[in-house]
Amino acid sequence: MRRICRWPIRFNVAPSDLRMQRRHKQIQPTDLKIKAIGAIVREFRELAGHSQERLSDECGFDRTYISRVERGIINPTVGRLWKIADALETPLSQLTKRMELWIVDHVRVSRREDTKRT
Repeated sequence: MRRICRWPIRFNVAPSDLRMQRRHKQIQPTDLKIKAIGAIVREFRELAGHSQERLSDECGFDRTYISRVERGIINPTVGRLWKIADALETPLSQLTKRMELWIVDHVRVSRREDTKRT
């Protein structure tokens, strides 16, 4: 006759084996071009009155993808930028022009800050 133990079985496990998963620090973009993509996508999305979820549904992406694009964590392909522009009913050329202007503005600001420090 088989007997099933009702008491919990104790295992000898080292504390290092039970490490809790730690949250990693958020990745902060350093490339100004990737920051520009995210800032402009967010700007046009808010002007269109879309939430991240609504925009992602219209594009066929996951909501977290739009979030990562806006935070500058990932660099979207041209095809995906095109889908985003279509969902925002904006020509892709207008998005790219605005990205270039955003970069120029931020380069000027960073140069002013550098001259103030010296």
